[in-house]
Amino acid sequence: MSPVFRRDAPTDDELAAFERDGYIAYADILDDAFRDALVAEILGRDDVRAFLDTPESAGTVHFVRPWDDRGPASDRLIDAPLVQALLAATVGPDIHFCHSSFNVARRGAGRVPIHQDHHHWFHENPVNVAEREKKYIQILYYPNGFVAGDRSLSVLPGSHRVSPTPDVTPERMLAGELDDQAGRPLRLEHLTLPPGSMVYLNARMFHGVE
Repeated sequence: MSPVFRRDAPTDDELAAFERDGYIAYADILDDAFRDALVAEILGRDDVRAFLDTPESAGTVHFVRPWDDRGPASDRLIDAPLVQALLAATVGPDIHFCHSSFNVARRGAGRVPIHQDHHHWFHENPVNVAEREKKYIQILYYPNGFVAGDRSLSVLPGSHRVSPTPDVTPERMLAGELDDQAGRPLRLEHLTLPPGSMVYLNARMFHGVE
């Protein structure tokens, strides 16, 4: 069986970048044979074939959440050695798996505005208050990669250091009003990644899709 990733552990520089910026972008990190198996598995799904066979006028995005009926290749993404090492280094030994999802999009699919996904800040239940300062990790896989403007990921490095209170908005961040709280200038970056890439993301960091 081929490995999932080309290596099994993050470097010290990558971990430092995660704490500083709120994300690590791993370009072309998936093993080639595994990437081919993953793409074939996803394209072999009945719902994906049906989506790709419909006219574009019927929709440009197919989104599944929760993605519980993962195949054998997809299932390996959750606990591959690199993923385990990243979680151990950035979160610690006690982790809780929330959910997985997958997204198939045609060219021309609409953008997703800059936002954050650390949902504990959006609710006032006792469990949410207790979990607010803990890390909520998203791991984004891009078997086909992306170029700018083609469902590409945009990130706002350092924005995870800003307390996400109701008055904090992407507009205020981009205007420089919260640079002092972040301890750095907050500038939007538009990523471009080749096929087989992964982004390890602190979900408190603001990000979007172009």
